[in-house]
Amino acid sequence: MNPIKNRLIKITCLLLVTAFVTTSVNAKEVIDRVVAIVNDDLITLSELKETSLSLDPTTAEPLDDRTILNQMVESKLFEQEAIKRGLTVSDEELDASIAEVRSKYGLNEDQMEEVLKKQNLTPETFREQWRVQTLGNKLLDSQLRNKIVVTDDEIVEYYKQNYGEIDYSSNFTETSEEEVEVAHILISPDTPNAEDRAIEVAELAKSGNDFGTLAREYSDDSFTAEKGGNLGTFKKGDLIEQLEIAVERTPEGKVSGPVQSPAGYHILKVVKRTGSGSVQTKDEPAGDETFISDSQKEEIIQVITREKAQAQLKTWLEDMRSKAYVEIKL
Repeated sequence: MNPIKNRLIKITCLLLVTAFVTTSVNAKEVIDRVVAIVNDDLITLSELKETSLSLDPTTAEPLDDRTILNQMVESKLFEQEAIKRGLTVSDEELDASIAEVRSKYGLNEDQMEEVLKKQNLTPETFREQWRVQTLGNKLLDSQLRNKIVVTDDEIVEYYKQNYGEIDYSSNFTETSEEEVEVAHILISPDTPNAEDRAIEVAELAKSGNDFGTLAREYSDDSFTAEKGGNLGTFKKGDLIEQLEIAVERTPEGKVSGPVQSPAGYHILKVVKRTGSGSVQTKDEPAGDETFISDSQKEEIIQVITREKAQAQLKTWLEDMRSKAYVEIKL
């Protein structure tokens, strides 16, 4: 396997803690009780025990229940935040991602099921766990991408450390997928006359009032409200269908909505569009300027980006947790 891809997989696993809250039909019977409250969600003792059983018993440093529970709390916070922001993982995405896991380890369906069985997981439980991890990765990608810059010097240094001599070429072409920066004002379904309130706020936004000011005043999404409603940057397929369609139809700088989702009513603003499949060609480098192929450069950028994201993740998690109601009862 390409050493960069192998390292990227390892970093991805470190970035998002893959401890999940699920229920398995094979879990041993326990006297159930609540061991943690995360906003409106509960984590039970049976869920904690099941997660503990699914961890690799050969791990050099086995985790205690308190550590596992904290990881489950973080995973639940990720899931709640992703849902609040309208992110989704389609069945097609999930199928493709699981197929990639099977392919990576050279497993057919029966062999995969046997591996899961040894980890006290059913295929259904694993599928739900993988959905939550994929959802969390999308959330991280949308929130941390624009805060991380990878310089040319960092790319060159990484290349030299992992590839050795640099292969010079005459030119290369870059293609970029469209990315859309989106802001929203969320009106919770629990708000009295929520739909009427959303229509009223949407009209204010469309009539020229400052969107950021409106978000800070009216949005029920406290995490994004203080940032003027900024949700982050997304690629096609990242958002749930209702929001995806609205964003696609909204010109840059314009406002649309309200759009209803499970989280409530969204007033959306397309802040900026970038990419659009543009093509750019660079000439042969001069002097000491280095040249790296598209595929190598992209992989290196992904690795460095995830390494930097890992450094920012702790602060972001602490901030998210400080705004949530979390009670540990273990």
